[in-house]
Amino acid sequence: MGEFKVHRVRFFNYVPVGIRCVAHNHQSNKLAVSRVDGSIEIYNLAANSFQEKFFPGHEGRSTEAVCWAKGQRLFGAGLGGDIIEYDLEQLSVKYSVDGFGGPIWSMAADPSGSYLAVGCEDGSVKLFHVTPDKIQLERTLERQKGRILSLSWHPSGTHIAAGSIDYIAVLDVNSGSTTQKMLMDKRHPGSQRRRCVVWGVAFLSDGTVVSTDSAGMVQFWDSETGTLVQTHPLASSDALSIAVAEKEDSMVVGTAEGTVFHFQLIPSRSDSKQSRWVRTKPFQHHTHDVRSVAHSPTALISGGVDAHLVIRPLMEKVEVKSYDAALRKVTFPHRRLISCAKKVQLLLFQFPQRLELWRLGDTDAAGTLEAMPLLAVSPDGNWLAAAGMSSGVSIYDLKHLKPHCTVPAYNFPVTALAIAPDTNNLVIAHSDQQIFEFSIPQKQYTDWSRKVQKHGLHYLWLERDTPITHITFHPKRPTHILLHDTYMFCIIDKSMPLPDDKTPLFNQLSLREASENVRRRHAHAFKISKKFQPLLFMDLLDEGTLVAVERPLEDIIAQLPPPIKRKKFGT
Repeated sequence: MGEFKVHRVRFFNYVPVGIRCVAHNHQSNKLAVSRVDGSIEIYNLAANSFQEKFFPGHEGRSTEAVCWAKGQRLFGAGLGGDIIEYDLEQLSVKYSVDGFGGPIWSMAADPSGSYLAVGCEDGSVKLFHVTPDKIQLERTLERQKGRILSLSWHPSGTHIAAGSIDYIAVLDVNSGSTTQKMLMDKRHPGSQRRRCVVWGVAFLSDGTVVSTDSAGMVQFWDSETGTLVQTHPLASSDALSIAVAEKEDSMVVGTAEGTVFHFQLIPSRSDSKQSRWVRTKPFQHHTHDVRSVAHSPTALISGGVDAHLVIRPLMEKVEVKSYDAALRKVTFPHRRLISCAKKVQLLLFQFPQRLELWRLGDTDAAGTLEAMPLLAVSPDGNWLAAAGMSSGVSIYDLKHLKPHCTVPAYNFPVTALAIAPDTNNLVIAHSDQQIFEFSIPQKQYTDWSRKVQKHGLHYLWLERDTPITHITFHPKRPTHILLHDTYMFCIIDKSMPLPDDKTPLFNQLSLREASENVRRRHAHAFKISKKFQPLLFMDLLDEGTLVAVERPLEDIIAQLPPPIKRKKFGT
């Protein structure tokens, strides 16, 4: 960054919090992630695992379980004893209902999404009916001895497996009675000295119940006879979580040692119709406990106390994300404060003469008003661009307080946007790493933007794992666009040729030592620096000065809880 003086800020005390649980919605391919501080994040796995929604946590709220129900409705429950439904349009808590059983440790929706089973501290499993507007307690199944720590419905919806301490109960949904109780096998070394906590259960369509427990084992049970069929010792510490693929051909298990194990159902012999569960290669992507796992049709997903959310495509590369919170942006054009609230309203305050409330009319596909998490105001104060979560980008005329136009719809969510000075061109970055430039005065894409789409961006740029989070402009260089993600800072010079896939994208260091002819022949529009990592924020202070806010990973790791230690080489 030789053309800028850079101020590196590293005293920002940001520490991402651990992940408590995750829930995958197969219908929408979205992932709900609950963190230890009670916050909820929604990731769109169909849009490059982009974090599209965020619900702030509350110091009095501990979310132990999240699940999706019919109509893509999201519910959470925890040690406060309440069940919460989240409003996914206005990004707020819609309502809370008492679970009537003390602290709630587990929750699961039936296959139709019409009922929630809730596992409580008092040993009860409550069934709540999901009505169009709320949820309603329907009945309580036979009470067990000890808290219900894990739940799973049989795919037919007729039975529920409930994991507690030292046993698994199988409950008949219609009668509410217990049909089978399986006592945990504790043959793991040293397990006789402590009680066995059933952290996770999965009920398969053939009647098999799979359990993970504090003895570090994965066990397969016959729910009709209550007999143990198969045992897999995984770790010297807890196996904390389990998730099964939709077609039940594979499953994933997370442990307290930070390891994720993949199980696959394979034929016993090449000529046999019988199959058995076989443990495949483990994946060590976490430094601390893997508290939760999920299985989408295309990926294995795990969340840990180390705050990482790891999305491992089954046939592709690994993405590691450690998001903690969404940024809430506030801008000040000409003494006018514009803030994006949790609700759908935009508040405009004119100082000191008057107070205006302007309700924007953006609606999502269902026709309901939605929150707008990203805003950009033009430097002259005349234009406002607002990005909704599903309806794209709308542009408003701030002089006359009326809608101006909308940017043509695009399939991937917006991750950052900004309006350039002088030209009032809106630059938009999407979660698939595409970049568009839209002329607000002319209500159309610019010639440069059309050139980018025709030429195509470099394949290494499109393969990046983290989204662009901030865009800005050089006040004296109108052809320059400055933007960054967590791991790189980039200057795009629109006057330079675009690189093709045969050209090295990261070539600034090599060109620095090359001759003038070589530099002229190989230089292109993208100047990229990876010197600043992890990069939380970067912007211009003036035309020659940049400020970079970094949070070194070693500082974050130093504040995490200690990992599980295991003895090696007989020591």
